[in-house]
Amino acid sequence: MTRKDYILIAAALRIPYNSFSKNLLYGRELNGVGSAAIALADALEQNNPRFDREHFLAVVRGEKDLNSRP
Repeated sequence: MTRKDYILIAAALRIPYNSFSKNLLYGRELNGVGSAAIALADALEQNNPRFDREHFLAVVRGEKDLNSRP
């Protein structure tokens, strides 16, 4: 996958993620979109050792710009 693909995925998750309330349990989001984003980040990290999981999740949460770099 390319950086462009990761941005597309993060953008697709970002809107519904931010439309739900963010409840946390042990640092994990309880809403379905947050759980899906975490599971997807885990899979992407296993597929690409250079994938920055925390940066991806920060982009999904809206903490970083879509085009930001780790």
